Amino acid sequence: MKGKFSVLSKMFIPVLLIDYLELAGYLELVVAAGLIVLAIFSFYYFLYFVECLKTPKKFEKGKTKYRYAVLIPARNESHVIGNLLASLKKQDYDPAYFDVYAIVESKDDPTCQIVEEFGYHYIVRTRLENRKTKGFALQEAIEYLKEQGLHYDSYMIFDADNIAEPNFIRLLNDSKNQGYQVSVGYRNFTNSKKNWVSACSATLFAYMNQFTSKGRSAYFEKATLTGTGYYVDADVVEGAGGWIWTGMTEDVALTTYCYYHNVSMHYYPYAVYYDEQPTSFKVLHKQHIRWIFGYMEKKDKYKSKEPMYHEDHMVRRRIGIMEYNLCIWPLVSFFIFEIIAALGYIALFILAALQQDPNAGFLWGHMVLQISLLYLALCLAGLISVVLDRKHLQFGFWKSLVVILTYPFFMCDFLFAFFDGLFHKKKRTTWDRIAHSGEITNEEAKEVEDGKKGR
Repeated sequence: MKGKFSVLSKMFIPVLLIDYLELAGYLELVVAAGLIVLAIFSFYYFLYFVECLKTPKKFEKGKTKYRYAVLIPARNESHVIGNLLASLKKQDYDPAYFDVYAIVESKDDPTCQIVEEFGYHYIVRTRLENRKTKGFALQEAIEYLKEQGLHYDSYMIFDADNIAEPNFIRLLNDSKNQGYQVSVGYRNFTNSKKNWVSACSATLFAYMNQFTSKGRSAYFEKATLTGTGYYVDADVVEGAGGWIWTGMTEDVALTTYCYYHNVSMHYYPYAVYYDEQPTSFKVLHKQHIRWIFGYMEKKDKYKSKEPMYHEDHMVRRRIGIMEYNLCIWPLVSFFIFEIIAALGYIALFILAALQQDPNAGFLWGHMVLQISLLYLALCLAGLISVVLDRKHLQFGFWKSLVVILTYPFFMCDFLFAFFDGLFHKKKRTTWDRIAHSGEITNEEAKEVEDGKKGR
C-alpha cells in the first residue's frame, strides 16, 4: 500500500516539499475570520437570549373594541377548516366585532358549505391566472370587501389548518389598544409530537417565537411574521396601495415593508393559536424551497419612503433594518467558512497521505474538528429552542434528546432545498398547495376543540 501511495504521489504531485502545517495555519485563519464575523454581526443574539429569559408583559384589557375581518385562504380545505371555524365560534370577543371570510376558488368547493353551516362567509375568487399565491387570495378578498362597502379596522390572517384559543382575538385586541399596527400571537402546534419531521419543524418555529420575535419586539417594536396568527391594520394596507405582498412568502414581504416604513409591530405570546406541522419530508422540503426563494425575492418595491410611520423613532428604525438585513447571514457566513476549512483539510489530508507525510493524521483530526463545530452549532440552536419552549413542545426527555442531536440533519435540508430550487425553476416559482391532515395530537389543542380550555 505504501508503494502505491509513493507511485501516485510521483505521478500527480511533482512538488513533494509541501509545508502542510503552514497551509493548515492559513485554514485556521479562515475559521478565525468566520468566528469573528459571527461574533461582530450577531451581537444582538446575546441580547435576544437575555430577553428570552424574561416574562413578557401582559397588557390590560383594551377599552376599545376594534372591528376585524378574519381572512382564511381555504382552497380545498374542507377536511380541516371545521376545527378553525369551531374555535372562532368559541371566541370570548364580541362576535359583532369580527366577521369571518373563507377565500375559495369555486362555489363547488365543499369548504363553502361548511363555512355556511358555521354562519360565516366565503369569497369566491374570480382572478386566478398567474395569481395562485396566498398573497393574491388575500389581495382579492380585501378588494372584494372594499367593493361591498365593508370597513374594518384590521385584517386578521389565519390558515385553514389553524386553531385559535378562545381568548385569541380579545388578547390581540388588547395589543391593538396599545397602538401596535401589526401584532402576532404565539404559534403553538397541533401535531409537534407526531414524528421526527413535525418535531424538528416545531422546534424551528419555537426558535422564531421565543428568540427572534420576542427579541425584535422588545428592542425594535418589530416581529417575525410566519404565515398566520396576526392582524395588520387596514390603514397600513391602504397606505401601501392595497395588499401588495403577493409573492411566494407574503409574510416575509409584509415584515420587510413594516421595517422600512417603521410600522409598529408586537409579538404577544399570551395570544395562542395552533398550526399543523408537516409530517413528511417531501412536504417539508417543498416548504423549504418556498421559504428560501421567497426570502431571496427582490424587495425593492416594499422599501419606498412613503408612507413613513413613527418618525420620532428613526434611529431605532435604522438599527432594526440593519439587524433584519443581517438576519441569518452571520450564521450562514460562519457555516461557509467552516465548510471551506473542512474541504481544505480534506484536500490537504489526501495530499499528505499520498506523500506519506506524518502530519496526515493531524490534518484529518482538524477536518473532523471543523465538521464537529458545524454539527455542535446546530445542536446548540436546537437545544436553545427545546429548552426555552419546553412547556409548549412537550417532547419529554428522550424525544428532546433525539431532536437536539438530529436537528443539524433537519437544517441541512435548507441547503438541499436551495440547490433543488436553483436547478428546478418550476419548484421555486410555482405555488403548490400543501395538503393538511387535520390530525391533532397536542392535548392543549384538543382541549380547545372540545371546549374544555378555559377562557
